[in-house]
Amino acid sequence: MRLLTPFLVALAACVVLAPSQLSAQAPKDMAVMLSATVATQPKPQITLRWNRDGNQQFVYIWRKTKEGAVFPPEILDSVTGTGTQWTDQTASVGVAYEYRVFRYSSKQIGYDSVAKQPIIRFFYSTGYITSGIAAPPAKRERVLLLVDSTMQGPLKASLDILTLDLESEGWEVTMRSAPRAETLDSSKVRRVRDIIKEEWNIGPRDLGGIILIGRVPVPYSGNIAPDGHPDHQGAWPADGTYGDPEGTYTDNITTSPTNVRPANRNSPKDGKHDQSQFSTDVDIPVGRIDFFDMPVFAKSETELLRQYLAKNHAYRSNTWNVAIGGVIDDNFGTYGELFASSAWRSFSVFGGDTTVKAGDFFTDLAGPTTMLLGYGCGGGTDVSAGGVGTSTDLATKPVNAVFTMLFGSYFGDYNTQNNFLRASIASSPKTLACGWSGRPHWYLHHMALGETIGYSTRISQNNRPIVGNQFGNYVPNIVIVNGALSISTIGDRGVHIALMGDPTLRAFTKPVAVVGTLSAQTEYPNKVLLSWAKPTGDVQAYLVYRRKAGVRRWTPLTPSPITTTSYQDSLSNEGAIEYMVRCCALRSSASGTFYDMGKGRIATVITTGVEDLVGTAGGPAVTIGVWPNPATTDANISITLSATTSVYLQLVNLTGSIVWEHAAQSLSAGEHHVALDVSALPIGRYMLRSTADGVTSVKMITVMR
Repeated sequence: MRLLTPFLVALAACVVLAPSQLSAQAPKDMAVMLSATVATQPKPQITLRWNRDGNQQFVYIWRKTKEGAVFPPEILDSVTGTGTQWTDQTASVGVAYEYRVFRYSSKQIGYDSVAKQPIIRFFYSTGYITSGIAAPPAKRERVLLLVDSTMQGPLKASLDILTLDLESEGWEVTMRSAPRAETLDSSKVRRVRDIIKEEWNIGPRDLGGIILIGRVPVPYSGNIAPDGHPDHQGAWPADGTYGDPEGTYTDNITTSPTNVRPANRNSPKDGKHDQSQFSTDVDIPVGRIDFFDMPVFAKSETELLRQYLAKNHAYRSNTWNVAIGGVIDDNFGTYGELFASSAWRSFSVFGGDTTVKAGDFFTDLAGPTTMLLGYGCGGGTDVSAGGVGTSTDLATKPVNAVFTMLFGSYFGDYNTQNNFLRASIASSPKTLACGWSGRPHWYLHHMALGETIGYSTRISQNNRPIVGNQFGNYVPNIVIVNGALSISTIGDRGVHIALMGDPTLRAFTKPVAVVGTLSAQTEYPNKVLLSWAKPTGDVQAYLVYRRKAGVRRWTPLTPSPITTTSYQDSLSNEGAIEYMVRCCALRSSASGTFYDMGKGRIATVITTGVEDLVGTAGGPAVTIGVWPNPATTDANISITLSATTSVYLQLVNLTGSIVWEHAAQSLSAGEHHVALDVSALPIGRYMLRSTADGVTSVKMITVMR
């Protein structure tokens, strides 16, 4: 790998992008429209492909694992000239990777009549993709439904269906009542935040989503005007702060201009928070389904909520025939930060660049075809985006796109009457999610490998294009101006970034079968044998989990899906032990192949007097201890000896591979300690095998996060 020195030099002089500096490029110019194909023979490989651009000179590629915190500063590889593909021959099966691709191009933007030479602009377009070969399934954790207390009764049947749908996809569901607040009520905002903190702290911080249903209190925060209008500067709605339970949000110092709309005015002790950016990284994806004060629709608030939940069920049930592709209605063009480039960049990873087209939002999404994705941008009001349409259009015309992104002035402040963002998901018949993508750009590429729209929301909320003198993970548009890189950063990490709709929704909804029967039997002295029958349907593999009865969190025993229909567990617990087996189906997209999983089947077994495996007598007495166990990052191994000897340690995963080993030579009698770093190991169960004088013992270790 090589360090891309020109980038680092330019970043040292990096400037914030001015709208005029991008005026020569079209939004599509600034997007590398990526897709990927994968193969396992003759060896595993991932081939990235991108749209052709005759102005291309170089392409630079970075790689990290999906779970990796940041891209490394070193590039993985580069392509010279106008090539449109590159193959990663070091990829492994069962790993999800994320690739960042920069394309360096030059383009004539005019002619200097004095110097008698063309004016050339140099720029980097960017693209991102998550790819893998049989990548592991995305996590299904616990989802918190926070329901407006006045809507729980009227929506009971619909909420019951939503709960069953979520459980069938592998989510654990917790439903709580939330106070209704039609106007700002800081005490009710605090109550909602307290509920979330209670649920966050009650268990192992396992909340994977929060769905706000009905008129759940809207928090306000900041002194911002991401749409660039001075009369709109101040506090904006900030649902994302609910997803930051570890953050601190104060109400002590911020004073916004007084010539702004009353809803946006912010002053100390007024119930609106000070922070303009998220206090810490957002931990939990949050989505709002809220149709209060939407008189442009003929249906009542309750009827609109019921309609949305019915759409949600229809989509999750795979009853819609959804075309994998997108329509982009761009009415800003070269203005500003080339807002529509976010759509050109994100949409291709689902079905390839040929499935994405420019079009008219209401004409091309009128049906009968249902598109997966839609984007529209234009000069805005609370209820419209110029050239796209109005809230009245959304109330009266069909929109057949499941996931939409809209951008324009004013309506990103979504707590207004007949708001255009909220009207999008209130529309009929197909739209289920909407975000304000432009300031900042959103990044949806993880969804093409099985992740949720909430995951993409949280990634977009936490993104910084520039960190110190390095790139952050996701950079929208880069233009070279006077030798420095100009990068758009308006709105990054802003508290206004929010999702309208259900954050647990995914791009691929084909149901996964459930194991019909699951048998769990103890085998002396310390084994449990699980066996199950393969269900009918599209199932290729299984995941196995375990927990003690009464414990909330499941411990994965198989970090990667297994293809057998039985599993033997070794454990040292006593009492009631629960096991869960989930079926996995292998899916494919224009980003690669990945496993999707469904609802688990649970069996309980009673264990008594189970011990770790101990070697036979004959040598010095050796006692091995491990703490903490389960371990998350570091573990300590204690070795207690009755006489001088050498001890050989091996850590073995459940497929039999040695993942760590250590030789302790000529240890004296007494207690000794060895450090074990497990931070890079997948979660699951491991065997710590110790051998001394020909005698082997086994201690089970659990790695969890």
